[in-house]
Amino acid sequence: MSPDNESLSNAPNAFRLSKLWDIYIPITIATVPAAIFKLLGLITRGLDNPGAQPSTLLIVAMIAVQTLGIIAMAFVILIRFEFGLQQLSILTNGHPPIWRKLVLLTSIVCILLFDLLTNVAAAFAGAGPLLVGAFPAFVAYLLCIRIAFAKL
Repeated sequence: MSPDNESLSNAPNAFRLSKLWDIYIPITIATVPAAIFKLLGLITRGLDNPGAQPSTLLIVAMIAVQTLGIIAMAFVILIRFEFGLQQLSILTNGHPPIWRKLVLLTSIVCILLFDLLTNVAAAFAGAGPLLVGAFPAFVAYLLCIRIAFAKL
């Protein structure tokens, strides 16, 4: 076996859906901001009534909760995109075709949409039906990941 063939045989197997990176982490990290935004909804309950006076502590809590939610959302998107680009670069010897990068970027847009729909549905009263759109966004994310890494 030549060194080239040997390195190919030791290369990562053709793309396999990673339960950890592709399913568990995105769902877990989407639920963290969703829980945070649900907490925000609980904190602000009743402030839409005429004459409601929020306290300074309530305003500080709202800002802190919103900041944590936004940071958690950004974290999952950036980490997943960085991991995907790194994995794509390794599997293509540092030269991934542009179409693979674009499909990977599309997958990140889909996971962002999933995250946003989940968080908005959790944060706002009456926005629960948005969860119906979150599921197809997550499925589209998984399909794009499969396409980006197809035959690698």
